[in-house]
Amino acid sequence: MIGSLLEALGIALIVLGIAVTAVTVYGVIRMKGLYPRLQAASKASMLGSIAILAASIGTRDGPTIAKALVVALFLLLTTPIAAHVIAGAAYERDRAAGRPPEAEGETEVEEGAAE
Repeated sequence: MIGSLLEALGIALIVLGIAVTAVTVYGVIRMKGLYPRLQAASKASMLGSIAILAASIGTRDGPTIAKALVVALFLLLTTPIAAHVIAGAAYERDRAAGRPPEAEGETEVEEGAAE
């Protein structure tokens, strides 16, 4: 009884994680500018990944659940820090170029700039 409930919970968490990750991809594609894309990519993808990792409870295997918990804690600690560092670097780049940081779409690389 409990085993089938845990398996159903695991499947539900996997479906939730996939749905959140799909919305993340849509948000990154749809939004303009670095800062909104960074918001969508960092916050939502972290939640989707943690939902998928939480699905390990369906395995009822202690070591697997412990490893998933360690990875989830690592994501919770490092994703916001990485997003902050990337946003800070983009802000400094915009400031050095004389652009206002809040200008939407201004932080994107021009197509001819890489040549």
